[in-house]
Amino acid sequence: MIETMNKHLLPLLALSSLIVLAQPANGQNPVLEGYANHEAYSAQVKELDASDFVAANSLGKSVGGRDVWLLTIGTGKTEEKPAIAIVGNVQGSHLAGGEIALRMAKKLVEKAKTDEANRKLLDEQTFYFIPRPDPDGCEKCWAKPLRQRGGNDRKTDDDRDFVFGEDSPDDLNGDGIITMMRIEDETGDYFPHPDDARVLIQADAKKNEQGKYRLLVEGKDDDGDEKFNEDSGDGVAFNHNFTFGYKPFQPGTGANAVSEPECRAVADFLFGRPNVAVLFCFSPEDNLFHPWKPDSNLERARIRTRVLGSDAALLEYVAGEYRKIHGGSDAPGSPDPSGSFSQWGYFHYGRWSLAARGWWVPKTEAPKPEGAEKKPSGEKRGESEINILRWLAKENLDGFVDWKPVDHPGFPGKKVEVGGFKPFWSLNPPAKELDGLADKHLQFATTLPKWLPKLALIDAKAESLGNGVYRISTTTVNRGFLPTMPEIGQVNGESYPLQIALTLPKGAELLQGHPRTKLPRLEGSGGKTERSWLLKLGEEKPKQLEIQAWAPAVGRAAVKVDLP
Repeated sequence: MIETMNKHLLPLLALSSLIVLAQPANGQNPVLEGYANHEAYSAQVKELDASDFVAANSLGKSVGGRDVWLLTIGTGKTEEKPAIAIVGNVQGSHLAGGEIALRMAKKLVEKAKTDEANRKLLDEQTFYFIPRPDPDGCEKCWAKPLRQRGGNDRKTDDDRDFVFGEDSPDDLNGDGIITMMRIEDETGDYFPHPDDARVLIQADAKKNEQGKYRLLVEGKDDDGDEKFNEDSGDGVAFNHNFTFGYKPFQPGTGANAVSEPECRAVADFLFGRPNVAVLFCFSPEDNLFHPWKPDSNLERARIRTRVLGSDAALLEYVAGEYRKIHGGSDAPGSPDPSGSFSQWGYFHYGRWSLAARGWWVPKTEAPKPEGAEKKPSGEKRGESEINILRWLAKENLDGFVDWKPVDHPGFPGKKVEVGGFKPFWSLNPPAKELDGLADKHLQFATTLPKWLPKLALIDAKAESLGNGVYRISTTTVNRGFLPTMPEIGQVNGESYPLQIALTLPKGAELLQGHPRTKLPRLEGSGGKTERSWLLKLGEEKPKQLEIQAWAPAVGRAAVKVDLP
């Protein structure tokens, strides 16, 4: 618990949170309305800390000095029970992921107060919530002018000229938002979409298409190097700073892998919690609607870069169950996953790693043409942008800046227009949808324990061989759906192994076997292994001996064997 928190101030904190949430973040960009900035978010975390089921603490500070909050939800000795770690938006601009994660935590705690099944779940399982692992990236969503920034508060030199952040986007039309600019140019690569001229698509020379525009982020050549906005100094992106697939010398990836204090804080915490069985994060790199695919040709490579086949089949099943609960369709594809948190969670942390986008702009049908109105062209390029425009119109949302000309010193004599989609809309739903999304994802998260491995010790027996010598034997079986660890955990050696131990009575001499030994990975749905010991008892013969099998992420099973 946060010992310094004055519990009498909690009602005031809750009220202040609501006030902050109720205030429009920017009248021109309503997507931020209803989303909590860092101050309001921290107040909600501290409010949750008042519950007997919750312990809140900071894992550390970000580059910008903001707390990386952890919520541990459970009863009793939480570190001794199998755990599910739920991590919010690993990409700062994906605010919805963090909001959904925090709402999940709130709903889990509320249900445990009155629902016996949820209380029993917390007795058996621990939930670790890190709703905003990248607090700097989240807070930048409120920075002026509004734009989707890439990283934390570290000032970076993206063009590697030893000057930091000297050429960031500029608000040319003074609307407080960074969008795009299109420049009329016969050598340009883009031309208007035939169904909606607001959208530009790239010309295809193989189809004898000719571009009409150059398309750039709104801004000027501030450093005079004839490039535009190439050094925004946006910091290091949490979701590209992890060790698997890390790409050095790229904008936003950092000086080296796990260079950022918030990344180290999260990684150190997880490495220090061997009881974590599943890692579930919110990320544009969704592997629940787009499961990772194995490659048999790479299955035995020295460095594994594709999900292993046996793990892929199980992840596909879990993903299928997620899709049933979520109910969505037409999920967008995943962006470049290099250095991503979710892939690190599987390949280097060795856990079942699940990543959900959570929400995307739903497919919206075009209005039926009336009279002589132009019919849709069937053009596939730019269809996602066209769909966003349809959705914005259907929901009566102001998410697009119409193209309007501006004077641009970098393009004398050319027509330059500024416009395009307002930031954040393609990643974040209106706040009114967040509670419903949290309900779905909490249902999935509380279903996960049903698939985890469950140990049992069966056929335990003791046989007298004479002269005080006994053979003790038992079979350890996994009655859960998932194996006791992913196969990748066995490959990289990161997952804590399964063990079995025989408690030796005083004066006993072990003739064969070890009192404590490692067991192999057990497949799900009945995977088993046998162990036996020979021991000679002393003068004091006990009535029973105890055998235990356990792993931190699996749990513990025990059995007592009667001696004949």
